[in-house]
Amino acid sequence: MGLSAENLIKNFGKLRVLDNLSFHFSSGTVLGLLGNNGAGKSTLIHILCDLIRPDAGEVKILDKSYEDDPLQIRQQMGVLPESGLLNGDLSGREQIEFTSLLYGIRPDDIKEQVDAMLTYFFDDNSLLSRRCGTYSTGMKKKLGLILAFMHRPSVVLMDEPFSGLDPASARLVINFLNAYKRADRTMLISSHNLSYVQKVATHIAVLHEGRFPFSGTREDFTEDGQQQIERSLFELIMPLEKDTHDLKRVLA
Repeated sequence: MGLSAENLIKNFGKLRVLDNLSFHFSSGTVLGLLGNNGAGKSTLIHILCDLIRPDAGEVKILDKSYEDDPLQIRQQMGVLPESGLLNGDLSGREQIEFTSLLYGIRPDDIKEQVDAMLTYFFDDNSLLSRRCGTYSTGMKKKLGLILAFMHRPSVVLMDEPFSGLDPASARLVINFLNAYKRADRTMLISSHNLSYVQKVATHIAVLHEGRFPFSGTREDFTEDGQQQIERSLFELIMPLEKDTHDLKRVLA
């Protein structure tokens, strides 16, 4: 169960973004996917969502490939893309109803969990009568989270779920994700907000030059919690200090 891949290769022209990448993350894992800008994190998420296809290799979600049963995989998956999927012309309530129908679920069948999440994330539910195009970045992010989780998916893929959130909203999201953890659920979080990832992730995978130079538990990555994720990441993929001699000279 969970997420797995064998020998994934993805090229964009002459640039190899994923280079024979293999992994297996079992159910119950909350994976923090880390890496520099351009490392291929979003590309990997798009492949896991079947939005793009790899040039080689195979992905399995809950032990099934998209060739086996794409509909069943999508019904058990929740996705929060970095840019969001809101239709600016729909109201928040209409967006919720529309998305539930895309999952093949009647809005009334998930009303209880949706209402609970709305109460948790929004102080004023009257905002749902407004067009999504008028929402702030943080409101869009929180509504996107509701859309990703409202059908209680077994696998959730999130690209930068904390971006655009103020500290209070980020804390709400952290507590929500920790409450959603369960042995039969898998979550992947790609984020540059390392301190937030540290509060949620059970495992860490660092994508660098198309491969995972580290993939394992958060405890192993942080030396049993004695080190912050940020320092562990820097030590793995970049020097802690870079020579600034020439830079200081030209800026003087």
